[in-house]
Amino acid sequence: MIQDRLQKIIASRGYCSRRKAEELITNNQVKVNGKIVNELGSKFDTNVNITINDRPVSIISEKHYYLFNKPRLVLTTMVDKENRKTVADFFKNVKARVYPVGRLDYDVSGAIIMTNDGEFANFVMHPRYEFQKTYQALCKGKVHKDQVTQLVKGVIIDDNYKTKAIEARLCDYDKEYDESVVELTITEGRKHHVKKMLIAADIYLKKLKRTRIEFLTLDELEVGQYRVLKAHEIKKFYGIYKSVKQNKAN
Repeated sequence: MIQDRLQKIIASRGYCSRRKAEELITNNQVKVNGKIVNELGSKFDTNVNITINDRPVSIISEKHYYLFNKPRLVLTTMVDKENRKTVADFFKNVKARVYPVGRLDYDVSGAIIMTNDGEFANFVMHPRYEFQKTYQALCKGKVHKDQVTQLVKGVIIDDNYKTKAIEARLCDYDKEYDESVVELTITEGRKHHVKKMLIAADIYLKKLKRTRIEFLTLDELEVGQYRVLKAHEIKKFYGIYKSVKQNKAN
């Protein structure tokens, strides 16, 4: 029998990402053959009997991938104890249990991928592979070019951590409303990353939207809607992953 680490088996069955699976394991929420397993290094046969919170985790027969235009004031999680709206509420008609790849803050709208492919979710979220994400920020007041340049040169966030945008530009300034639109692309994804970058550049954020993940754009996808990813789009993500993995290994 083929054996693999428990968190990888859970992810491969489409229950959640590998990172989330690790969290569930260490929180004593995972049982294998009826017994709690809380060690991340544990290996088992890939067809082993697994339950999470006493619910069976079945082997998936088909993988699903969606690009979702998340509205503001929606949680990027499947369940909320306070019964707030979550991304899961928009996928009730999808038979497969899909979950979000990464996170978008509650008050941030825009592009997020939903899938039941654990391997795919794991590498797209992993900072090692540096997938690019583009954001548009509606900001109060007139943002100056030197502030935008500062985002590219680098700003300090989180206890002297230096981070910089791959590219950034001032898209528009509305004199009537005294508002600017700034676009920036990053490859990192710390908590509130873009918000902290804008604060560090002395830019006052009003609203934030993620408009692109690598080559995926929202195009005509309305807020709250989703579409199925095309086969060539999924292959392209895997191609980037394998290319980066090979380059870093050399």
